[in-house]
Amino acid sequence: MSVAPIPVVLFSHDDHSPLLDLLRPFLPRSLPLYSTLQTPGQPIAVYATFQPGAETGGEGGRRRSPWLILADLGNQLRFFCSYEAKTTLSEAERAEGEELVGQALRLYLLEHHGGRDRISIGAVPDIWTSCIERFFDTKPFSNSEIHYLLPQEVTESLPVNGSTKGGVVLPGGVVATEGREEDVAEILSTSEVPHPPAYISTRLPYTTVLRSVDSSTDPSTDSTAAATPSSIVAHCTTHRDGSIGTLYVSSSHRQRGLGALVLRTRIARMFSPAEAPQHVNQDDRDAAAFCYVHAENAASNALMRKVGMRKSDWEVWWARVKLPLKA
Repeated sequence: MSVAPIPVVLFSHDDHSPLLDLLRPFLPRSLPLYSTLQTPGQPIAVYATFQPGAETGGEGGRRRSPWLILADLGNQLRFFCSYEAKTTLSEAERAEGEELVGQALRLYLLEHHGGRDRISIGAVPDIWTSCIERFFDTKPFSNSEIHYLLPQEVTESLPVNGSTKGGVVLPGGVVATEGREEDVAEILSTSEVPHPPAYISTRLPYTTVLRSVDSSTDPSTDSTAAATPSSIVAHCTTHRDGSIGTLYVSSSHRQRGLGALVLRTRIARMFSPAEAPQHVNQDDRDAAAFCYVHAENAASNALMRKVGMRKSDWEVWWARVKLPLKA
């Protein structure tokens, strides 16, 4: 079924809190965008198909469908269409949703390409993949599932043996620190996604690195030895959309539970006051912890189950779009 092109207008939204209120009832399906709006770091541009102040439709209740919100992370767009919240869509609803998604994304990229020669559209739910292919003549790739922990399921603290100037000593005789500039090359060399070095540098405050210490010392008592560990044994990063990625454990330190440990440590750090986003109200800081895992990555899927994460019942995809678009 096809429908005639629908008129779409996009409005800039500087205040994210009302948008979070609108998206919250649709968790976990709205999680990629919901978390994006809360992740600390560089400011992001956010637009919606309704004006600021019209989130409830003017009646104090939830806004009626269909509507769409999108966020521009610089190298990637994230969006949520209200029709995604439905478990089943009628033929008419699917056609209307596809038209809204395609028209809104095209309109935004025509007006705000910003001199970029390409951009990704990320975490696209499987119901919109054919729409993206039709409107942008590009085939989405990398079918992944979302593994997530909702805020009430996150353990805020982890057992530690002691703290040092260089980081926190964890069970197993490793020290957890933030990422450092000298870590960038190693993080890039172990990542399956070819991130630019400058991007990884901006995420170092939101990176957890496990480092080994001298086995001849007791790291819980010798702060000098623990303060300057050098060998990286595991690491992972919270990306700009709030997802945890680049997770890696050194081949010589596997089968010791370090993958689960570095992931749990990063999650605890994300929910600490130190990483509280500044652009949303404190009461709204409740985004879940989540990872994108390729459907065929058995080892990573097993790790997510080990730390107690839930798996989504839908897949998400990515698409690369060449810019500028032809009007």
